[in-house]
Amino acid sequence: MRIRTHAVALLALAPMAAIASADVVYDELTDGDMSDDPNAPTFVDVSEGESTVIFVTDREGDDRDIFTFNVAEGYQLVGVILDLFDTNSNDPGNLGFIGFSAGDILPLDPSAPDPTQLLGYALVSIGDSGTDIFDVMAQGGGSQGYDGPLGAGDYTFWAQETSPTTDDWQVTFVITEVPSPGALALLGVAGLAGRRRRG
Repeated sequence: MRIRTHAVALLALAPMAAIASADVVYDELTDGDMSDDPNAPTFVDVSEGESTVIFVTDREGDDRDIFTFNVAEGYQLVGVILDLFDTNSNDPGNLGFIGFSAGDILPLDPSAPDPTQLLGYALVSIGDSGTDIFDVMAQGGGSQGYDGPLGAGDYTFWAQETSPTTDDWQVTFVITEVPSPGALALLGVAGLAGRRRRG
């Protein structure tokens, strides 16, 4: 009975542990305003697991936040979770823009954007808060797109509002170790064994 109670308590705490596991690696409130220069993005130090970036975009100065990070060798970017997008707009459907490119600079002028220079992008609303937008960004019209995790290298993100509003953002980047070929082979064998049992 005691073991069962302990297991139930652990299950109840699991969601809180998942939330607590994300490290805030940049917060504009304490770390200063992010760059709006596509040739000199703010560097953010991410690591394996979940790394959170918190910032505000503000139309008053055409505020764009542009930041870059590096995914180390042997690791991959597998998720972009929009923990929070909030706006002071009276329109609950107001959208924010977030996109990214490969490399340590943004290879386009945000004033005259060319989506073909981006790996992906998304237009997000308050209703998207709490969702992983990684796969949605891959489908950004006219962008290069991608299929599945993105490997080691530099990535530069650009976010801004789309109307005269102030928007609050909290974005978590999920980075995992690339599975070894042996682990992938074991997964394949397990899949075949499962098929055989069903058949």
